[in-house]
Amino acid sequence: MKVSFLIHTIYGIGGTIRTTVNLAEELAGRHEVEIVSVFRHRDEPLFAIDPRITVVPLVDTRPSSPSGETKHPLALEPSECVPAHEARFTEYSRLTDRRVREHYAVSDADVVIGTRPGLVAYVAQCAPARSVLIGQEHMTHHHHSSELRSELRPHLAALDAFVTVSEGDAAVWRERMPLPGTRVLAIPNSVPEPMVPVSDLGGTTVVAAGRLAAEKQYDVLIDAFARVVAARPEWTLRICGWGRQKERLRRRIDELGLYNHVHLMGPRSPIEPEWVKGAIAVSTSRHESFGMTLVEAMRCGLPVVSTDCDYGPREIVADGVDGLLVPVGDRGAIAAALLRLIDDEPLRRRMGAAARSNAARFDPGPVAKRYEELFASLGAGTRTHPEASAPGLTREVEPAPGPLVDCAAQADGTVTVALLGERAGRPALVCSHPAAAVPDRVFPFGPSGRAVVPADAGLAEGVWTCRIDPPEAGAAPAAQDAVTARPRLAARAVDQRGAMRAAERVRPGEPVHTLVPYVRHGGLALRSWVRPAHAESGGITVGARRITVSGRLLGQARPVGDPVLLLLRRGADAGELEFPGARVGADGFRCTIPLAAPVAVQASGHDVWDLWLRHAPGAAPVRIGRVLDDVVEKGGVFPYPAVDLLKKRPLARVRAAVDRLRLREPDRVTVKMFFSAGNELVLKVVDKAMK
Repeated sequence: MKVSFLIHTIYGIGGTIRTTVNLAEELAGRHEVEIVSVFRHRDEPLFAIDPRITVVPLVDTRPSSPSGETKHPLALEPSECVPAHEARFTEYSRLTDRRVREHYAVSDADVVIGTRPGLVAYVAQCAPARSVLIGQEHMTHHHHSSELRSELRPHLAALDAFVTVSEGDAAVWRERMPLPGTRVLAIPNSVPEPMVPVSDLGGTTVVAAGRLAAEKQYDVLIDAFARVVAARPEWTLRICGWGRQKERLRRRIDELGLYNHVHLMGPRSPIEPEWVKGAIAVSTSRHESFGMTLVEAMRCGLPVVSTDCDYGPREIVADGVDGLLVPVGDRGAIAAALLRLIDDEPLRRRMGAAARSNAARFDPGPVAKRYEELFASLGAGTRTHPEASAPGLTREVEPAPGPLVDCAAQADGTVTVALLGERAGRPALVCSHPAAAVPDRVFPFGPSGRAVVPADAGLAEGVWTCRIDPPEAGAAPAAQDAVTARPRLAARAVDQRGAMRAAERVRPGEPVHTLVPYVRHGGLALRSWVRPAHAESGGITVGARRITVSGRLLGQARPVGDPVLLLLRRGADAGELEFPGARVGADGFRCTIPLAAPVAVQASGHDVWDLWLRHAPGAAPVRIGRVLDDVVEKGGVFPYPAVDLLKKRPLARVRAAVDRLRLREPDRVTVKMFFSAGNELVLKVVDKAMK
């Protein structure tokens, strides 16, 4: 049979998109499946889509779109089909109405599934009469306003089935909105087995994931984690996701002084390589219709701490068995549950094993089977087809992707690249450096389809682009480099866990080197750092008048006496400042920068100072940065709070008369520490009053 999913957009990231892709991929093994995306706002979906699935975009809103459909006359008129109280009503229009109608007017789908309220309304009004009509509820009954529920009632009544993702929510719908002609039932979301090995639970990282939205209550989590840090300062929290709450959360992190411990990682897709970096998963939502992130984390072998909110978590987590449930909004209970798992490693490992086992029930296989049974019980595939007379729509043909690989940074520093699928001949992994003088490096793929880049391969510092040679016959030109005609490698999953332990591999007296695989511009790349000596920064303490930098000196340089921190100013007005520091242990250092010092010698309105460490009298200084972990581009992930200083200046003559008539506020100068593109520490001094 043919199954058609109607979704707001398949080109974004989120739980509804992820579960739709999971279910569609499982069904595609036995049925014809299409995903109809009302909107297309980027060139390619962020989630990899199985090639057996047909993706049909209806309205192109890409800024680069030649059709310019955001300015289409019908796009400026409100939808006549979507309920007015739909949260995204303003995004729908008479143009989306027309495109949905046109698509389904010629559709031969046996089953049509709408994935949000507005799309359920479209399914009820526009899907073929012969199709089985199904609506999915990815939120909850309580999440929708009474006005929206009232508007939805006739559309829900026109469906064959309405599927929630939890039994609790299905019961509420049946009680509050009886639909005699519509089956209301619960089928959970599906989550496949992770594409990377599960977590070893041996790290000191707690991971959360989801939209940075108010209902996720990440502010509560950050407050709770402050209590965790007070007891276990070596532990860190990573929050993966994007959303409107980012700046608000960033401010709260800075207010609590947690910028060394809580990191907003941004959106991550696929998410499994991020889960497996953690030892514990946490969710602090106010409400969850299901809890995709809980199942994803559990399938990756992590025990979870979750608020016991309606409805999903209590149907997913067995409290005390594979995770811990805590009251919604209770900061103390969240902190206590995290500390319980942090302090009891045997418990953490038992719960992690149970989580992996128990979450297998959400595998796409069993979930898809329940949908297939529903389709069959509703007569899908047995209804007669009317003749389709409406014209078809022209579809854009997507270029074939480059060769697909999985990549992993291993604990010993090597990087492995595994080809997915069959490939003729004896291909090789080709790594190219942007510097013309640096020759390509070639690593053959073995009989198992795996290439190994040794930790000591000697890849020069910089970004190495990964390609394959020889190119595959018929490869799409878009997937090839214009100079070499070698296709870039597309990564399905990049497991960076081994890079998190790079500092542990550095041996005294040997150069510092590390390789971190990552996705860059849609293709696989390796970031290499190679230095005879390196000062790896650790905690940074930002105060009202000073910044303290701590870290370790690694490589061939050995400390003698107390270190000295150097600030070297960039540009034509070169300058140098020295600040004595203290030696900590065998190779540690701690240095403090009084912020008044670089402000006092400011040469421009935007001074930039690089941080260096002189580890011994007369020795050449060593650059201070952070490169020995898994985060390739740290600027947006590890920001430090800015400091505003007050600076008094002599008044200009032209302003003297005015200033005598009123009190003049002292001028403000902003000082900020950050990581450069190369992950090296930089101090910036900005004085907007200076030209």
